[in-house]
Amino acid sequence: MKPRYSRMILGVLYDSLYLTRNMDVFDKHYHTYCTVLKIIGLWPYNNSIYVWIQRLWISTLFLGNIIFQILSLIRSEITLRNCILILSTTCPLTIILLRYISFIIFFPMVKLLFHHICMEENVVQDLIETHIRTKYIGDCRYMIEILLHMVFSTIILFSIFLLYFVTMDFIMPLNESRRYILRYITLFSANRTIYFYILYLDFLFVIIFGLLSIICTESIVGLCSYHTSMLFKIISHRIRKIITYLTMFNVSSKQIDSKLAELHHVVDIHNQTIGFINIMINNSGKQFMMSTLLNVISMTINLHRLVSAIITKTDQLEILISLIFYFNQLVMIFLKNHNAQILINNNEEFFHELYIPVWYFVPLKIQKILLLIMIRSSTACIFHIFGVFIPCYVGFTTMLSTSFSYFTLIYSIQ
Repeated sequence: MKPRYSRMILGVLYDSLYLTRNMDVFDKHYHTYCTVLKIIGLWPYNNSIYVWIQRLWISTLFLGNIIFQILSLIRSEITLRNCILILSTTCPLTIILLRYISFIIFFPMVKLLFHHICMEENVVQDLIETHIRTKYIGDCRYMIEILLHMVFSTIILFSIFLLYFVTMDFIMPLNESRRYILRYITLFSANRTIYFYILYLDFLFVIIFGLLSIICTESIVGLCSYHTSMLFKIISHRIRKIITYLTMFNVSSKQIDSKLAELHHVVDIHNQTIGFINIMINNSGKQFMMSTLLNVISMTINLHRLVSAIITKTDQLEILISLIFYFNQLVMIFLKNHNAQILINNNEEFFHELYIPVWYFVPLKIQKILLLIMIRSSTACIFHIFGVFIPCYVGFTTMLSTSFSYFTLIYSIQ
C-alpha cells in the first residue's frame, strides 16, 4: 500500500473518537443499517469486551453449524443426494462466516468509508449538489431496503416453517414430525425431544444472524459505489459551472484567478476520491476471493437441489425450501454485481462529461488543470478480485453461466 494511503487510513483511525460523536448522516439516513450493524456486532467504532464476545459467539455459531453438518454427513450414508443436502446449507454458511470475519479484519477500510460518508455533507455547496446527494442517498437506502425486505421475508417463512412442525408435535407422533422437518435441513436424526428443540433454536438463530450479517457485509460495496458516484456528479457539476461561467462572460484576470482557485479545490476533491477508491479496490480482492468461488459452487448445488425437486414433484415443501435458498443467493449476488456496476457506469459517465465541447475556449491555465483531471479519469475505477474476476453485469452472467455448466456436469454423471 502506498505511504500516502497508509497515512490516510491512520488519520481516519486517529479521528475515530471524533467520528463516533459526528454520525449525523447515519442517524438521519442510514439509521436502520447502523442498527443492524450494532445488532450483529459489526459496528466498527464499538470495540468493548462485550462486543468482542458477541463477535466470537456469532462466529462460533456459524462455524459450529458448519462442523455439525459435515459430521452428520460423515456419520450417515454418503450419497449424491446427501452431499447435495449438506452442501446446500454449509456453502452459504461458509460464505457468511468468511464475509463476517473479513469485515472485522478490514475495519480500517470500513472506517475510511464511513469517514468519507460523514464528511460528504461538508462538500455540498448549492441546491443542485444537495439534490444530487439526496438522490444517491435515496438510491442507497432503497438498495438496503430491498435486502431488508428479502431477509425479513425469509426469516418469517422459515420461522413459520419451523413453528409449524413444533405445533405438529402436539398433534402427530413426535418422531414422525421431527424426522419430517430435519430431513430438509440436515442428516442428523433426533431421538429425543430435547435434541429437536435445541436444533430448532439453533437453526433459527443461524438464519436470523446469518441473514442480518449478509445485509451488513454485502451493503458495503453499495455504500462505496453510491458515495463515490455522488462525488463524481458533484465534481462534474462544478467543472461544468466553472466552464460555463468562463465562456459566457468576458472575465477579468482577477475573476479567472478566483475560478482557478475553485478549480483547484475541485481537483483536491477529485484526488481524494480517486485515492479513496484505489484503497477500496486494492482491498476488495482479499475480501471477496474465497466467497466468490464458494458462491459459484453454492449456486450450482442449490440449483441442482431445486431442479431435482421440481423433476420428481413428490415433495412441494422441498421445492419451496430449495427455491428460497436459490432465490436469496441469486438476488444477493446480483445486487453485489449491480452495486459494483454503478461505480463503473458513473466513472465512465464522468470521464465522458469532461469532454464538454466548449472547454477549449477557457483560459490556458484552466485547460491544463482540466487535462490533468481527464488523464486521471481515463483509468477505469473497477472493483476486481486480483484481476481475475470483475463484479459487474458481465461478471454476474459469467457466474451464472459457470454455475449452469457445473450443474450440467453434475446432473450428467448422476
